[in-house]
Amino acid sequence: MLKFKCGLCALTVALASTSVLADDNNKVNIWNWSDYIGENTVADFSKASGLNANYVMFDSNEMVEARLLSGKTGFDAVMMVSYYVPRLAKAGAFQKIDKSLIPNWSNLDDKRMEILRTIDPDNEYAYPYTEISLGIAYNDKKIAEIFGPDAKVDSWDFLFKKENSDKLKQCGIAVLDSPIEVISAAMHYLGKNPNSEKSSDYDEAEKLLTDLASNVRYFHSSRYINELASGEICAAIGYSGDILQADKRAVQAGRDYRIKYVFPKEGSLLWFDCWTIPAGAENYQGAHAWFNYLLDPKVAKSVSNEIRYILPVKGAMDNLDPELSSDPNVNLTPELLSKAYFPQTPSAKVSRITNRLWNAMKLNADSSAEESSGWE
Repeated sequence: MLKFKCGLCALTVALASTSVLADDNNKVNIWNWSDYIGENTVADFSKASGLNANYVMFDSNEMVEARLLSGKTGFDAVMMVSYYVPRLAKAGAFQKIDKSLIPNWSNLDDKRMEILRTIDPDNEYAYPYTEISLGIAYNDKKIAEIFGPDAKVDSWDFLFKKENSDKLKQCGIAVLDSPIEVISAAMHYLGKNPNSEKSSDYDEAEKLLTDLASNVRYFHSSRYINELASGEICAAIGYSGDILQADKRAVQAGRDYRIKYVFPKEGSLLWFDCWTIPAGAENYQGAHAWFNYLLDPKVAKSVSNEIRYILPVKGAMDNLDPELSSDPNVNLTPELLSKAYFPQTPSAKVSRITNRLWNAMKLNADSSAEESSGWE
């Protein structure tokens, strides 16, 4: 998940620091995505725990992975996407979580923990902070104008069929600059193995995405949130909670449209962003205090309602804002959940293939899409 903005976290946020060092046992250094915590959560944690929470934001999994592998992150609690966890744990980049230091550990949803155990046996190195899916965003007013008032958006066909993206180009399409996630979604849509190490298996996905790219305004992993809300673009491939945040901003701004999120009926990616403790963390106890605080049902409910991502905490999931809990595209129905693809750690060969495909897609699209990266 890639984001870039935070006017939140006022009293406790250290912005744009890349060399934070824990200087005493009273400070806990926390590294997280932007737009990914409640407005008062960090300050409230500091008051409740007596710890000085130094909250810093990043905008790239790749950047965080590199720091974790260096063994000197300068942080005590770090967010990491679930499918990176096995590789980083094997490399010794994490410390094991001591569940005895987290009384609220039992509040974690059993089903989500079971899913995470497929890549982190015994949940030793990570726990799920949020549940995320990849899907389609659209501006309901503009889509009705283009496709008619009875248009139904429930399939990847909405973007992956060129006759549709040709029409959407006029009002603006954005796509995450995230090769593994977008290509995996395309492979899943095509009924192919997203983990295939055979380059030719990706040929159809490359053609599909190149056709789409020819109509894409830009590739970026955070910019689309505000531009969906403002009406500057009308469709995107993005993260569930980001898209719900865009809708919330549109409503707050008094716009005459809503931003809708769709988990496609063919299925898509579903994963977790996880809290971890990096090797070399200087305040191991403080990291656990932070985790325990977030696992309090009242705190989890408040954060979920604000950031529009579901925190899989018992006692919180059943008491969310009705608009959030009743949305089957976010709180997935059993049918949609059965079609979800939980990504695994990509091999080095798969990473090479997807990076090559991504670059070739942009080069061959022959479009005016802006080469805008989510980790610039």
